Amino acid sequence: MALFTLTVNNLAPALDKKFQEVQVIERALDLAQASVRGAGGVQTSGNINGDGGILLGTWVYTPQASS
Repeated sequence: MALFTLTVNNLAPALDKKFQEVQVIERALDLAQASVRGAGGVQTSGNINGDGGILLGTWVYTPQASS
């Protein structure tokens, strides 16, 4: 089982360049990190919404620690 899972959705239409996809991944990571950190371990899953409300992906945190 994973402690943390991040899923970044395919974009439609697809981007032309790999560096553009990497930028989307970086943005999704930043947004997911802010959600996880802001929740302090209380929230265990969430959506990653980008600019304009576009759903970039989802994250799931499966805590193992008791506190």
